[in-house]
Amino acid sequence: MRLGRHLLAIVAFGIPGVVLWWHAWDGHLGSTLACACGDSGQTVWFVAWPAYALAHGLDPFFSSALHAPRGVNLLVNASSVPVGLVLAPLTWTAGPIVATNVALTLCPALSAWACWLACGQLVAWRPAAVLAGVLFGYSPFVVTNLALGHLGLALLVVPPLLLVATRHVLFGPGARRTRWGLATGALLVLQFFLSAEILAILVVVGVPCVVLALRAAPRPARAPSGELLRACAAALGVCAVVLAVPVWAFLAGPEHLRGPLWPGASIEGNVLDAWWNAGRYRSPGTTLLRFGGYEGLRGPPSSYLGPIVLALALASLLLAWRRRSAWVLTAGACIAAVLSFGILLRISPGHVSSVWLPWRALSRWPLLDDIIPQRFSAMTDLCVALLIGIGADRAVALGAGARGVRGAQWARGVRWVSRRHVVAGCTAVVSVAAVGSMWWTYQVPFTTRAVSLPRWYLVAAPEIRPGSVVLSYPFPFPLDGSSAPMVWQALDGMAFRLAGGYVKAPGPGGRPLSDRPPPEAYDVLARLTARAAGHLPAGTPHEVRAVRTAIARWHVDVVVVTIRGRDPARAVALFTKAVGRTARRELGAWVWDLPAGHPASGTVASSLPGRVERAPPTGRR
Repeated sequence: MRLGRHLLAIVAFGIPGVVLWWHAWDGHLGSTLACACGDSGQTVWFVAWPAYALAHGLDPFFSSALHAPRGVNLLVNASSVPVGLVLAPLTWTAGPIVATNVALTLCPALSAWACWLACGQLVAWRPAAVLAGVLFGYSPFVVTNLALGHLGLALLVVPPLLLVATRHVLFGPGARRTRWGLATGALLVLQFFLSAEILAILVVVGVPCVVLALRAAPRPARAPSGELLRACAAALGVCAVVLAVPVWAFLAGPEHLRGPLWPGASIEGNVLDAWWNAGRYRSPGTTLLRFGGYEGLRGPPSSYLGPIVLALALASLLLAWRRRSAWVLTAGACIAAVLSFGILLRISPGHVSSVWLPWRALSRWPLLDDIIPQRFSAMTDLCVALLIGIGADRAVALGAGARGVRGAQWARGVRWVSRRHVVAGCTAVVSVAAVGSMWWTYQVPFTTRAVSLPRWYLVAAPEIRPGSVVLSYPFPFPLDGSSAPMVWQALDGMAFRLAGGYVKAPGPGGRPLSDRPPPEAYDVLARLTARAAGHLPAGTPHEVRAVRTAIARWHVDVVVVTIRGRDPARAVALFTKAVGRTARRELGAWVWDLPAGHPASGTVASSLPGRVERAPPTGRR
């Protein structure tokens, strides 16, 4: 019965997700995405690779299918590998686009379910937990990242469950405290693989909240120090055993990155008035939004809560001011909110205050320099949702009275109405208004685009020699916003490897290749492909020589130019000069085969620096 109830809750919480993605669920689930570009297209590949690796006995956390021949470390990317592993059966049977759309639909549903479960531990009135679940699972932070395909940021199932586990460790029955310690360790491990950034945010916000909770609790309610130490040791033991190798791979493994992953991340903080000002929602999307992978209308800022939700949070604190949990949640919301500003306090767009902020100090700590401060909003949303749930529960409890006394008579001859029911009804109406105030700012349903393979990738690509390296135009790279070839590769069942990739890979000195300025060949191909306006490469002898050298270094076997790029004619002219001969027209594309011994083929590049032996087909065993 309990399992059935939880499944029913997930289905119920998933209905708004289906509404958001209705243009996919209305019959086009296997051929529709927000965009086969940017982060949205990258997500399809991240869902497809673990299924392919699992079927072929390869490493799901490392792949040579991209950035051939060196490969890519998926642990330093926002790959959320557990999602692809869980959905592998669906990917095998229905394809990666179906699996991606299902994952994006389930992200807010599972996040809402986890918050509902956590709030259920704190309240007696069950609708209050439903309210908290919807407020958190469909918060602007989740919905914004959902539209962009950010699985690791939209799937926030671990933070609420971690709150449940931590609460049992600190204040639960002693007989089960070690078990909950093991569960805490398992949740931390899962969050590391879903998003190491969210894990770091959880630690930064969670540690002071745990200390505050212990300090505020009466001594009899606290766990004895010996039992608490055993539970913590169990959690740390699980993390040490499971994460030892992955953490090494993240920090020092093949193709790891050095330095901050996001240059200038510390200044990417929230604007203060964005908490209550929805901005120009439902207006045409910004260039950055389209570049990131969503081509619809803009929504509210990811930190937006709105006046009604903020007022409810304040009222909830006043109603439940005697509850320690309310004060701990308020502290957590405030800590996360302050840290989300980054190193600059921006009161409103164009108005910056010089006040000192804690992130100035914390952002210098190792690993914390990779956090984008705006993403602390996820913890603010969770704390506010739970606080409102507690406030709603307290309002209904106060309305019922100490002994559940029945209240006023509405009119003569009309039955007595329970005061609890009246207060509960009013609370429900206010709750609907709170949820509606946020949904009003969303584009419902999301804008989507049909996905189709170019004819060459549909017919010829699956027939080329397994493990062949394809240099595609458009060229997939973060600076040009193009990830379409990765979608085509995923739909072709990873039949070939790609030169380049819309992922983070190390360049000179270990810094991400996408940091400016990138190596010249990447720069030329990125400008040739860029979805945003900019100067196209002129095809100078220096640019041609850079592309020719890159073709050899990447061990390219086939160069393919499709009409999907920004300027196919210019691309054909550039590759004709780099390869030294004209292309053949095949299935709507220009194709160059580079046989062994060709001047631009990787088979004669042994004298070039960076020579790497050919890898197994598309992965590492």
